[in-house]
Amino acid sequence: MISFLKLIRIKNLLIIAFTQYMVRWCLIYPILQSQSTYFKLQMSNVQFFFLVLSTVMIAAGGYIINDYFDVRIDRVNKPEHIVVGKSIKRRFAILSHTVISVLALIIALVVAYSIGYWKLVFIHFVCGLGLWFYSTTFKRQFLIGNIAIAFFTAIVPLVVGIYELILSSKEYIPVDPTINLLLIWKWVFGVAFFAFITTLLREILKDIEDREGDMEYGCSTMPIVIGVPAAKAVVVVLTLATMVCLAYIQWLQSNIRDSVGFYYFTFMLQLPLAFLVFMTVSAKTKKNFRSAGNTAKLIMLSGVCYLIVFAYYLLNA
Repeated sequence: MISFLKLIRIKNLLIIAFTQYMVRWCLIYPILQSQSTYFKLQMSNVQFFFLVLSTVMIAAGGYIINDYFDVRIDRVNKPEHIVVGKSIKRRFAILSHTVISVLALIIALVVAYSIGYWKLVFIHFVCGLGLWFYSTTFKRQFLIGNIAIAFFTAIVPLVVGIYELILSSKEYIPVDPTINLLLIWKWVFGVAFFAFITTLLREILKDIEDREGDMEYGCSTMPIVIGVPAAKAVVVVLTLATMVCLAYIQWLQSNIRDSVGFYYFTFMLQLPLAFLVFMTVSAKTKKNFRSAGNTAKLIMLSGVCYLIVFAYYLLNA
Protein backbone atom coordinates (compact mmCIF):
# COMPACT_ATOMS: atom_id res chain seq x y z
CA MET A 1 0.00 0.00 0.00
CA ILE A 2 2.81 2.43 0.87
CA SER A 3 4.49 1.71 -2.46
CA PHE A 4 1.24 2.38 -4.34
CA LEU A 5 0.67 5.67 -2.48
CA LYS A 6 4.22 6.62 -3.42
CA LEU A 7 3.53 5.67 -7.03
CA ILE A 8 0.46 7.92 -7.31
CA ARG A 9 2.22 10.78 -5.44
CA ILE A 10 -0.40 10.99 -2.69
CA LYS A 11 1.00 14.29 -1.37
CA ASN A 12 0.64 15.91 -4.79
CA LEU A 13 -2.91 14.55 -5.11
CA LEU A 14 -3.85 16.09 -1.78
CA ILE A 15 -2.47 19.43 -2.98
CA ILE A 16 -4.60 19.16 -6.14
CA ALA A 17 -7.74 18.52 -4.07
CA PHE A 18 -6.80 21.33 -1.66
CA THR A 19 -6.30 23.75 -4.57
CA GLN A 20 -9.70 23.02 -6.08
CA TYR A 21 -11.49 23.43 -2.76
CA MET A 22 -9.63 26.68 -2.12
CA VAL A 23 -10.66 28.07 -5.52
CA ARG A 24 -14.28 27.19 -4.85
CA TRP A 25 -14.65 28.31 -1.23
CA CYS A 26 -11.96 30.99 -0.89
CA LEU A 27 -12.17 32.62 -4.33
CA ILE A 28 -15.45 32.07 -6.17
CA TYR A 29 -17.72 31.98 -3.13
CA PRO A 30 -16.36 35.15 -1.43
CA ILE A 31 -16.55 37.19 -4.65
CA LEU A 32 -20.14 36.08 -5.22
CA GLN A 33 -21.04 36.93 -1.62
CA SER A 34 -19.30 40.31 -1.82
CA GLN A 35 -21.69 41.28 -4.63
CA SER A 36 -24.85 39.96 -3.01
CA THR A 37 -25.72 37.39 -0.34
CA TYR A 38 -28.30 36.19 -2.87
CA PHE A 39 -25.56 34.77 -5.09
CA LYS A 40 -24.68 31.18 -4.22
CA LEU A 41 -22.46 28.42 -5.56
CA GLN A 42 -24.39 26.33 -8.05
CA MET A 43 -22.77 22.89 -7.77
CA SER A 44 -23.82 20.78 -4.80
CA ASN A 45 -21.16 19.64 -2.36
CA VAL A 46 -21.58 16.07 -3.62
CA GLN A 47 -21.18 17.09 -7.27
CA PHE A 48 -18.10 19.12 -6.45
CA PHE A 49 -16.58 16.29 -4.41
CA PHE A 50 -16.84 13.95 -7.39
CA LEU A 51 -15.45 16.63 -9.71
CA VAL A 52 -12.39 16.87 -7.45
CA LEU A 53 -12.20 13.08 -7.19
CA SER A 54 -12.19 12.68 -10.98
CA THR A 55 -9.46 15.33 -11.30
CA VAL A 56 -7.33 13.64 -8.65
CA MET A 57 -7.80 10.25 -10.31
CA ILE A 58 -6.74 11.60 -13.72
CA ALA A 59 -3.59 12.97 -12.09
CA ALA A 60 -2.96 9.66 -10.29
CA GLY A 61 -3.22 7.80 -13.60
CA GLY A 62 -0.77 10.28 -15.10
CA TYR A 63 1.78 9.67 -12.34
CA ILE A 64 1.48 5.91 -12.77
CA ILE A 65 1.96 5.90 -16.53
CA ASN A 66 4.84 8.37 -16.23
CA ASP A 67 6.72 6.03 -13.87
CA TYR A 68 5.80 3.05 -16.08
CA PHE A 69 7.57 4.53 -19.11
CA ASP A 70 10.41 6.10 -17.09
CA VAL A 71 11.83 3.00 -15.43
CA ARG A 72 15.09 2.97 -17.43
CA ILE A 73 15.73 6.70 -17.06
CA ASP A 74 14.90 6.61 -13.35
CA ARG A 75 17.51 3.90 -12.83
CA VAL A 76 20.06 6.59 -13.71
CA ASN A 77 18.43 9.74 -12.31
CA LYS A 78 16.86 8.50 -9.07
CA PRO A 79 17.33 4.76 -8.49
CA GLU A 80 16.31 5.12 -4.84
CA HIS A 81 12.81 6.28 -5.84
CA ILE A 82 11.95 3.52 -8.32
CA VAL A 83 8.64 1.79 -7.59
CA VAL A 84 7.50 0.22 -10.88
CA GLY A 85 9.38 -3.00 -11.54
CA LYS A 86 10.70 -3.04 -7.99
CA SER A 87 7.95 -3.06 -5.36
CA ILE A 88 5.09 -2.90 -7.90
CA LYS A 89 4.98 -5.08 -11.01
CA ARG A 90 4.81 -3.38 -14.38
CA ARG A 91 1.66 -5.31 -15.33
CA PHE A 92 -0.11 -4.12 -12.17
CA ALA A 93 1.00 -0.55 -12.85
CA ILE A 94 -0.45 -0.45 -16.37
CA LEU A 95 -3.65 -2.12 -15.16
CA SER A 96 -3.98 0.40 -12.33
CA HIS A 97 -3.49 3.27 -14.77
CA THR A 98 -6.22 1.93 -17.05
CA VAL A 99 -8.75 1.27 -14.27
CA ILE A 100 -8.17 4.58 -12.47
CA SER A 101 -8.28 6.64 -15.68
CA VAL A 102 -11.45 4.97 -16.99
CA LEU A 103 -13.19 5.37 -13.63
CA ALA A 104 -12.13 9.01 -13.53
CA LEU A 105 -13.69 9.65 -16.95
CA ILE A 106 -16.91 7.89 -15.93
CA ILE A 107 -17.16 9.99 -12.77
CA ALA A 108 -16.41 13.17 -14.73
CA LEU A 109 -19.09 12.25 -17.27
CA VAL A 110 -21.68 11.67 -14.53
CA VAL A 111 -20.86 15.03 -12.93
CA ALA A 112 -20.93 16.91 -16.24
CA TYR A 113 -24.21 15.23 -17.22
CA SER A 114 -25.78 15.97 -13.82
CA ILE A 115 -25.25 19.72 -14.29
CA GLY A 116 -26.53 19.64 -17.86
CA TYR A 117 -23.21 20.09 -19.69
CA TRP A 118 -22.00 16.58 -20.52
CA LYS A 119 -19.46 17.89 -23.05
CA LEU A 120 -17.34 19.22 -20.17
CA VAL A 121 -16.10 15.64 -19.71
CA PHE A 122 -13.77 16.34 -22.63
CA ILE A 123 -11.63 18.47 -20.28
CA HIS A 124 -10.77 15.37 -18.27
CA PHE A 125 -10.48 13.25 -21.41
CA VAL A 126 -7.98 15.65 -23.01
CA CYS A 127 -5.95 15.86 -19.79
CA GLY A 128 -5.85 12.07 -19.41
CA LEU A 129 -4.82 11.62 -23.04
CA GLY A 130 -2.32 14.44 -22.78
CA LEU A 131 -0.66 12.89 -19.73
CA TRP A 132 -0.25 9.65 -21.68
CA PHE A 133 1.45 11.44 -24.58
CA TYR A 134 3.52 13.45 -22.12
CA SER A 135 4.89 10.22 -20.66
CA THR A 136 5.56 8.61 -24.03
CA THR A 137 6.68 11.56 -26.16
CA PHE A 138 6.33 15.15 -24.94
CA LYS A 139 8.64 14.97 -21.92
CA ARG A 140 11.57 13.96 -24.14
CA GLN A 141 11.16 16.98 -26.41
CA PHE A 142 12.48 20.50 -26.05
CA LEU A 143 10.15 22.63 -23.87
CA ILE A 144 6.96 20.83 -25.04
CA GLY A 145 6.88 18.52 -22.04
CA ASN A 146 7.49 21.40 -19.63
CA ILE A 147 4.66 23.46 -21.11
CA ALA A 148 2.33 20.44 -21.20
CA ILE A 149 2.72 19.70 -17.48
CA ALA A 150 2.44 23.41 -16.61
CA PHE A 151 -0.77 23.56 -18.67
CA PHE A 152 -2.28 20.51 -16.96
CA THR A 153 -1.43 22.05 -13.58
CA ALA A 154 -3.16 25.28 -14.60
CA ILE A 155 -6.26 23.27 -15.52
CA VAL A 156 -6.64 22.21 -11.85
CA PRO A 157 -7.98 25.62 -10.65
CA LEU A 158 -9.39 26.52 -14.06
CA VAL A 159 -11.77 23.56 -14.22
CA VAL A 160 -13.42 24.71 -10.98
CA GLY A 161 -14.11 28.11 -12.50
CA ILE A 162 -15.46 26.57 -15.71
CA TYR A 163 -17.95 24.33 -13.91
CA GLU A 164 -19.10 26.87 -11.33
CA LEU A 165 -19.25 29.94 -13.56
CA ILE A 166 -21.07 28.27 -16.44
CA LEU A 167 -23.83 27.41 -13.99
CA SER A 168 -23.74 30.86 -12.35
CA SER A 169 -24.04 32.55 -15.75
CA LYS A 170 -27.10 30.46 -16.58
CA GLU A 171 -28.69 31.05 -13.18
CA TYR A 172 -28.02 34.71 -12.43
CA ILE A 173 -27.32 36.75 -15.58
CA PRO A 174 -30.91 36.46 -16.94
CA VAL A 175 -32.38 37.75 -13.64
CA ASP A 176 -29.57 40.05 -12.47
CA PRO A 177 -27.26 41.39 -15.21
CA THR A 178 -25.30 43.38 -12.60
CA ILE A 179 -23.48 40.27 -11.41
CA ASN A 180 -19.78 40.62 -12.17
CA LEU A 181 -18.59 37.17 -13.18
CA LEU A 182 -15.74 38.70 -15.16
CA LEU A 183 -14.02 39.58 -11.89
CA ILE A 184 -14.15 35.93 -10.84
CA TRP A 185 -12.80 34.83 -14.22
CA LYS A 186 -9.86 37.23 -13.85
CA TRP A 187 -8.92 35.83 -10.45
CA VAL A 188 -9.36 32.21 -11.55
CA PHE A 189 -7.13 32.83 -14.57
CA GLY A 190 -4.67 34.62 -12.29
CA VAL A 191 -4.42 31.57 -10.03
CA ALA A 192 -4.17 29.29 -13.07
CA PHE A 193 -1.37 31.41 -14.55
CA PHE A 194 0.53 31.40 -11.25
CA ALA A 195 0.21 27.60 -11.12
CA PHE A 196 1.39 27.44 -14.75
CA ILE A 197 4.48 29.59 -14.29
CA THR A 198 5.64 28.04 -10.99
CA THR A 199 5.17 24.56 -12.43
CA LEU A 200 7.12 25.55 -15.54
CA LEU A 201 9.96 26.78 -13.33
CA ARG A 202 9.95 23.54 -11.37
CA GLU A 203 9.90 21.38 -14.50
CA ILE A 204 12.90 23.16 -16.02
CA LEU A 205 14.82 22.78 -12.75
CA LYS A 206 13.83 19.13 -12.66
CA ASP A 207 15.15 18.65 -16.20
CA ILE A 208 18.46 20.18 -15.17
CA GLU A 209 18.60 17.81 -12.21
CA ASP A 210 17.80 14.79 -14.42
CA ARG A 211 19.90 15.73 -17.44
CA GLU A 212 22.35 12.80 -17.09
CA GLY A 213 19.72 10.08 -17.43
CA ASP A 214 17.77 12.07 -20.01
CA MET A 215 20.88 12.51 -22.16
CA GLU A 216 21.72 8.81 -21.95
CA TYR A 217 18.31 7.87 -23.36
CA GLY A 218 18.18 10.45 -26.15
CA CYS A 219 15.92 13.11 -24.62
CA SER A 220 16.03 16.70 -25.93
CA THR A 221 15.12 18.64 -22.81
CA MET A 222 16.05 22.30 -22.40
CA PRO A 223 19.32 21.87 -20.45
CA ILE A 224 20.49 19.26 -22.98
CA VAL A 225 19.67 21.38 -26.04
CA ILE A 226 20.76 24.85 -24.89
CA GLY A 227 22.98 23.93 -21.94
CA VAL A 228 22.63 24.24 -18.17
CA PRO A 229 23.71 27.93 -17.88
CA ALA A 230 21.12 29.00 -20.48
CA ALA A 231 18.41 26.88 -18.85
CA LYS A 232 19.22 28.49 -15.50
CA ALA A 233 18.96 31.91 -17.16
CA VAL A 234 15.47 31.02 -18.43
CA VAL A 235 14.41 30.10 -14.89
CA VAL A 236 15.78 33.37 -13.53
CA VAL A 237 14.04 35.49 -16.20
CA LEU A 238 10.70 33.74 -15.66
CA THR A 239 11.02 34.14 -11.91
CA LEU A 240 11.79 37.85 -12.18
CA ALA A 241 8.86 38.32 -14.57
CA THR A 242 6.60 36.60 -12.03
CA MET A 243 7.85 38.94 -9.31
CA VAL A 244 6.99 41.95 -11.49
CA CYS A 245 3.44 40.64 -12.00
CA LEU A 246 3.04 40.10 -8.26
CA ALA A 247 4.38 43.61 -7.62
CA TYR A 248 1.58 45.00 -9.81
CA ILE A 249 -0.99 43.14 -7.70
CA GLN A 250 0.67 44.52 -4.58
CA TRP A 251 0.29 48.01 -6.00
CA LEU A 252 -3.44 47.33 -6.39
CA GLN A 253 -3.54 45.98 -2.84
CA SER A 254 -1.96 49.17 -1.51
CA ASN A 255 -4.58 51.25 -3.33
CA ILE A 256 -7.43 49.42 -1.57
CA ARG A 257 -5.50 49.33 1.72
CA ASP A 258 -5.27 45.55 1.83
CA SER A 259 -2.22 45.54 4.09
CA VAL A 260 -2.58 41.87 5.06
CA GLY A 261 -2.55 40.77 1.43
CA PHE A 262 0.34 43.13 0.66
CA TYR A 263 2.53 41.70 3.42
CA TYR A 264 1.53 38.14 2.56
CA PHE A 265 2.72 38.67 -1.00
CA THR A 266 5.95 40.23 0.27
CA PHE A 267 6.96 37.57 2.77
CA MET A 268 5.30 34.43 1.39
CA LEU A 269 5.76 34.97 -2.35
CA GLN A 270 8.20 37.74 -3.28
CA LEU A 271 10.97 36.84 -0.83
CA PRO A 272 10.76 33.09 -1.61
CA LEU A 273 10.90 33.92 -5.34
CA ALA A 274 13.96 36.08 -4.76
CA PHE A 275 15.49 33.19 -2.82
CA LEU A 276 14.65 30.88 -5.74
CA VAL A 277 16.64 33.17 -8.04
CA PHE A 278 19.61 32.93 -5.68
CA MET A 279 19.28 29.14 -5.41
CA THR A 280 19.10 28.76 -9.19
CA VAL A 281 22.09 30.97 -9.91
CA SER A 282 24.26 29.27 -7.28
CA ALA A 283 23.05 25.68 -7.95
CA LYS A 284 25.71 23.24 -9.13
CA THR A 285 24.77 19.76 -7.93
CA LYS A 286 21.70 17.55 -8.41
CA LYS A 287 20.83 18.17 -4.77
CA ASN A 288 20.96 21.94 -5.33
CA PHE A 289 18.58 21.77 -8.28
CA ARG A 290 16.25 19.40 -6.41
CA SER A 291 16.07 21.90 -3.54
CA ALA A 292 15.33 24.74 -5.97
CA GLY A 293 12.56 22.68 -7.59
CA ASN A 294 11.03 21.92 -4.21
CA THR A 295 11.15 25.63 -3.38
CA ALA A 296 9.18 26.41 -6.54
CA LYS A 297 6.60 23.82 -5.47
CA LEU A 298 6.29 25.40 -2.02
CA ILE A 299 5.86 28.83 -3.60
CA MET A 300 2.96 27.51 -5.67
CA LEU A 301 1.34 26.05 -2.53
CA SER A 302 1.90 29.35 -0.74
CA GLY A 303 0.11 31.11 -3.61
CA VAL A 304 -2.88 28.82 -3.19
CA CYS A 305 -2.93 29.44 0.56
CA TYR A 306 -3.18 33.17 -0.14
CA LEU A 307 -6.79 32.52 -1.13
CA ILE A 308 -7.59 32.10 2.58
CA VAL A 309 -6.36 35.66 3.16
CA PHE A 310 -8.26 36.81 0.07
CA ALA A 311 -11.52 35.27 1.34
CA TYR A 312 -11.09 36.80 4.78
CA TYR A 313 -10.54 40.26 3.30
CA LEU A 314 -13.60 40.09 1.01
CA LEU A 315 -15.99 38.61 3.55
CA ASN A 316 -15.01 41.15 6.19
CA ALA A 317 -14.58 44.22 4.00
